[in-house]
Amino acid sequence: MVRSAYDRIYRDLKRDIENSTYAYGELLPSQSKLVERYQCAHNTVRKAIALLSGQGYCLPIHGKGVRVIWLPNHDDEGFALGGIETFAESAVRNGMTARTEVKCFEELVADEQLSAVTGFAVGTEILHVERIRYLNDRPLIWDNSYYLSSSVKGITVEQAEQSVYSYMENVLGLRIVTSKRTISMEKASETDRQWLDIADCTYVAKVSHSTYDSGAVLFEYAESHYHPAFFRFHDTVIRDK
Repeated sequence: MVRSAYDRIYRDLKRDIENSTYAYGELLPSQSKLVERYQCAHNTVRKAIALLSGQGYCLPIHGKGVRVIWLPNHDDEGFALGGIETFAESAVRNGMTARTEVKCFEELVADEQLSAVTGFAVGTEILHVERIRYLNDRPLIWDNSYYLSSSVKGITVEQAEQSVYSYMENVLGLRIVTSKRTISMEKASETDRQWLDIADCTYVAKVSHSTYDSGAVLFEYAESHYHPAFFRFHDTVIRDK
């Protein structure tokens, strides 16, 4: 899959900020230098900078440039929820080893009850996948996911264990754009206790999300249950006034 020019700039700058090539408090290269480096339009650079700024990596300062404001989190343990990324990418960002075990892989047709939960229209063909996510060899996350079948056409259990998103992007050529999330706490279920290493925890952190492709098509609804002691969420907000 060929990524857009602004996405390449965004990813390169994000990587260079996280590895301290551009350290906290420093200015990023000017727009003109980035335009020259990537042989692109100024608007393409501005779009990448806006994305980084919205995620708390940098802050444009009028008349001076774009200053890096990102600092690494030094918590000893915990899994920080990030943007739209694969599980492997999340694990690397958190400094953990990762593996996935598929527990359920089945084709379904959305009935009224499933439609009400997932947002898929009644009669829609969907793929139901349940996975246990291991971090440093501990089962700490249970993913219960529903995918639009046409968006994951041909995927196998083995590919689902590697990465559904990578399969969609690199094999099917689809582009994943945005995800709406709801984060809550709920009582641990029997399934949580069966599949997760939660010991005496009575609650789990629950993240529900609906994810869309570049055509504004809902292709995934998922609920992920996290060990509460290992779950962290960081966000960047902008005050409207």
